[in-house]
Amino acid sequence: MNPTRFRLLLAVPLLALLAGQAACRDSVRIPAPDKRGEQRAVPEPQPSTVTLPITVSLASVAAKVERKVPHGQNHEDDWHPLGSFPVVGTLYVKEMWERDPLSLKLDGDHLDLWAHVRYRARVAAHPCVLGRCRWVQLASCGQDGPMPSMDLGLRTTVGLRPDWTVAAHTTPRRVQPGFRCKLTRANVDVTERVQNLVQDLLDKNAPEIDQRIREAADLRRRVEDVWETVQEPIEASKGVYVLMQPAALSATPPRGSGTTLTTTVSVVVRPKLVVGKRPAVTPKPLPLAGGTVPGRGFHIQMVAELPFTVMDSIVRAKLVGRHFDIEGHRITVRRARLYGAGTKLVLAASIAGDAKGTLYFVGTPVFDADSQVVSVPDLDFSVESREVLPEVAEWLLYDQLRDQMRESARFAVGDRIASIRRDVDAALDRQLGRSVRTTGRVDRITPLGVFVFSRSVAAVVQAEGEAQIHIDVGAPQQPSADATKPSGSR
Repeated sequence: MNPTRFRLLLAVPLLALLAGQAACRDSVRIPAPDKRGEQRAVPEPQPSTVTLPITVSLASVAAKVERKVPHGQNHEDDWHPLGSFPVVGTLYVKEMWERDPLSLKLDGDHLDLWAHVRYRARVAAHPCVLGRCRWVQLASCGQDGPMPSMDLGLRTTVGLRPDWTVAAHTTPRRVQPGFRCKLTRANVDVTERVQNLVQDLLDKNAPEIDQRIREAADLRRRVEDVWETVQEPIEASKGVYVLMQPAALSATPPRGSGTTLTTTVSVVVRPKLVVGKRPAVTPKPLPLAGGTVPGRGFHIQMVAELPFTVMDSIVRAKLVGRHFDIEGHRITVRRARLYGAGTKLVLAASIAGDAKGTLYFVGTPVFDADSQVVSVPDLDFSVESREVLPEVAEWLLYDQLRDQMRESARFAVGDRIASIRRDVDAALDRQLGRSVRTTGRVDRITPLGVFVFSRSVAAVVQAEGEAQIHIDVGAPQQPSADATKPSGSR
């Protein structure tokens, strides 16, 4: 037989065998799930409150008024006319009074400034008979033994105006003495006379006391400095900024104790993290005081973002090159990728072997706060896959294959969340300017959900804690040059 013809005869059944094997391979043509779909919006964080305790010493007020009020008056060298009285006629007096240093005490919404006064007096007549006049002492008070005393003073009511200035209104505060020095023979009340004299000296200083309290408190300047400072981005780490975004202010009514006046200002903020260049901020003017209901505690959203490029590399490492034996058939995963479809996550796995094509799995990503893992526990064959496969390769609808796809779509985000948390803690505990410092820390993490975007999947959590702003009253009230200088970006 001709060798060439023999080779041709052998080739015919071999080609037929190969053709039969090729015919056994299932060509899978499944439409890809639509990428379009309504995306789930990330919820706005609830308003946060950063508290600003302001404590001011008013001890200097008493010291400044002290220099304005005489420490006493002595008119005992000569007799001075006291006035004309029934029966006894014209009377004359020798008197003196002296006071201790002024005392100041805050109690609730008012300030009391008082003087402890001691005094004594003698009253005499100056009758003249036949051209001869003589002094006749009629009565005395405080000449022998301890001098009578009384407490006199002023009371200042302290409040807060809408423009953040302190309102102070001072009025006389009369204190009844325990013992009245009344010269009964002459029917003269020395206590009332001295009381009116000293009280008048104190009353003349009431406007200055109001002014001194406003100057010492200087609340508006302090609050305005903080308001301007917290609007500036805080660089938590290189390329990561915290924007406080202050929205409103409220304050507790000023309250005092001893010589210290205290109020707590609540700054309502909507903080957020910004990754990238230092964000530009348009300054807002200081709002009026009051009229706001602050939120409770400090809240900030933290986003642990997983770009699809990163997720794809994780999935490929788990799936690509892997063989699956299914009911006498074998397939191998050649490629794998992920993309978003509205609120869903799609895993596309290209296969070869006894079936060739692309399988699609769809599910909703969730975040487990305990394990700090984003997974897709309901990942399953897409609707399109379930419609096509029964006609061409029903054997591919295999639970084990689906389960392996679910297992591959697990992504740890604990390190990312921990890193962001450290950034937030660093932003909450730092010097913002020469006179303003924030303190605080994240105490707990609350998951808000997993959100699918066009280029990534993000686990969003809410960090909760407490934060305070502190003012160094001894430092210049303006930001430092370093605090306002733009930082470099990555």
